[in-house]
Amino acid sequence: MVSAARCQTAQGLDFKGLGFSRVKKMGRGTVSARQLKELCEKLLRADPDIQEIIQFGSSVYAPDLALDLDLLVTTAARKGDDVYWDAVADWPVNVDVVVRQPGEPIGGWIALGVCAAHQVLYGSGATVEEAKVAMAILTYDEARKIILVADHHLEDALSTAGDFFRDRYYRTAFNALFDAARSAAMTYLATEETRWGELRSGLPKPFSEQFREIANVLHIAYFYRGDYPHQEAEGEFRRWRERVGRFIEALEQSG
Repeated sequence: MVSAARCQTAQGLDFKGLGFSRVKKMGRGTVSARQLKELCEKLLRADPDIQEIIQFGSSVYAPDLALDLDLLVTTAARKGDDVYWDAVADWPVNVDVVVRQPGEPIGGWIALGVCAAHQVLYGSGATVEEAKVAMAILTYDEARKIILVADHHLEDALSTAGDFFRDRYYRTAFNALFDAARSAAMTYLATEETRWGELRSGLPKPFSEQFREIANVLHIAYFYRGDYPHQEAEGEFRRWRERVGRFIEALEQSG
């Protein structure tokens, strides 16, 4: 997720006018089902009009690597940002809360994150169905905007003191480049499928081979294993950024 300082810019790129709150206290770690229940109860006490609470993103598919907990909240009557901010202010790890009302558009990047990995913490899951609709209209421009998100993660890595968090930001930056390529592949195939193995098999050559390498390197080796060139991480990111950009451009021209 982008930081609160970038909220205004991010609205135009990905969030499509959705409310956004962020707790800036640093922390990490896997949370238990009991803790998630307590978090939901705090949010519900703060806003009784909440209809759905969806956990999504890295805290679902890679909790050991996640730096924060991403929540998509749907409420019948959105309150001020401070209401949600205060509700999660004492949480032991970072909590990013995206707040929307029923029918409000879900930005393509968030929709992709929800559909790729989510857990319904409260509600019927109707918000997930809305995310699927939003994801279905992803464009190549959306894929390019995810590259801009990767740039923000790189900036975080370059400005962060301490090897532990720098490593996590670098990993997230590489994985965002993978997400951009995956989004472009979904657009090319006109599919809601998010599993990269299925997307790879649906792409024609040479795109299938290119996407296989992108997934194997950026998603598996660099993100999951952390096996990227640590001494040349910035240069490696920029080389892969250019390569993913060419991949997106080639898919668009071919389609």
